[in-house]
Parts: sequence; C-alpha cells; structure tokens
Amino acid sequence: MRPARAFYRFAPLRFLPGSRQRAVCRAGLRRALLSMLCLLALSQSGCINTFVMVGKVLMGDPMQTSGFELATKTNLKKEQKRVLVHISAPATISEGYDTLTSDVEEELLRRMRRHELIVVHPDKAARTFDRLGGTFDAQALARDVEDMDVLFHVRVESFSFKEESSPNFYRGNTHGRIVGYEIREEDGRRYAVQVFDQRFHATYPTTYPVAVDTTPQNVFIRRFIDHVADALGASFYNVSRSDLYAN
Repeated sequence: MRPARAFYRFAPLRFLPGSRQRAVCRAGLRRALLSMLCLLALSQSGCINTFVMVGKVLMGDPMQTSGFELATKTNLKKEQKRVLVHISAPATISEGYDTLTSDVEEELLRRMRRHELIVVHPDKAARTFDRLGGTFDAQALARDVEDMDVLFHVRVESFSFKEESSPNFYRGNTHGRIVGYEIREEDGRRYAVQVFDQRFHATYPTTYPVAVDTTPQNVFIRRFIDHVADALGASFYNVSRSDLYAN
C-alpha cells in the first residue's frame, strides 16, 4: 500500500503597503532588542547600565540640564560666565586625607574646562585666602577677584573610603553642599548674592564593595575622586543621561 500523503495548510501571505510594512518591521525590531537587553539585565550584574543602554537605543541619549541652570535659568557655558570654584573640608576630614580638597578641585576644574566653561584659576583668589587664613568669604572674594561672574563654594562635609563595619572592603561615601553666588556691581562696588544652594552625595561603587586585597588603596581613592568630580560636575554643566546614571 502507498503511504498516506501528509497535507500541510499554509496561511496566505499578506502584503502591507511599503511605509506601513517598514514601520511594523521597526517596531518588531525594537521589541526584540528590548526583550534581549532585558534578559541580559536579569542574567548579569550592572542592571542599571543595561537599562540605560536600552533607553539610549530606543530614545536616543537626552541631556540632563545642570543643577545650576535648573535653579537659576543661567547656562554657564552659553552665557560665558567666568566661574571660580573653591572646595573646602573640615580639619577632621582633611587630616585623614590631606590632599582631598586639592584633588577634587583639580579633577572638577578639568571636567569643567572639557565642557568649555570659563574657569577662573584658583591662584586668582590665593591672596584673599592667605589674608583670611583660609576662611571662605564671598564678599571679600567678590571685591578682590575682578574677572569673575559666578563664585561657588563646595563644602565637603564627610568623606570615607572603607565599607562601614567592614575594614576589609572599600566603598567610598561623601556628602556636602554646593553654594553659588552671583557677582554684581553697584556704584562701583562689587558684591556677592547667593543664588544657588544644593546638597550632593556620592557613593562608589554603587553595587558591591571592593576587597582591599584586590586593589591598592591609592588606586581606589583615585577612582573614587574621579567619581566625586563627575557627580559634582552635573551641577555646573549639562551631561547625558547615560553618563549621569552610569556614574
């Protein structure tokens, strides 16, 4: 006997207009890509960075407006403001890390110049600080430093690089306050008016702490300082959302 034939029924093909077909294909591709990246996020560490990548692929990479512009409507770059930044920390903090303020200041100013801000060199204010014994005085700086439009005082209120209750692990934590002053002039007299006040906090790494036997202490502190400078920079210049969340 001849074997019975197998019959297969195929669904008829449907053809869509060209533009609609392309739109359907793009939507399907986005859904497939989103599904793949979500699975990757669930199967590996670094979920935040993965979801940032998803958003970047699907919606582009929008910019986050700086904290100063959000508060004052002033874009330091576009309006070509001349900016002086001073960073200070209590003696109890600087005793444990004596180059803390200078290291953070150096990295922050480097990033500000990279984003094309006009940065006043700290040496312009050196005489004023020497005269005042290192004390920050916005009015004295407004009078003494002529080529300055905006003055910022970054106050580091805490700084640590060891995991709490776990001395065998590194984790950087710092918080503080950024106060900004606009320099104005009236009847030939220059004075400072406070226009900005923002808290800041930075933690590195945000996931798991780093074992002290895997990374030299000075290397970890340098990486933490870079992270702090990135976090502070978002108050002065616009940053992409992907960079903001990656930090």
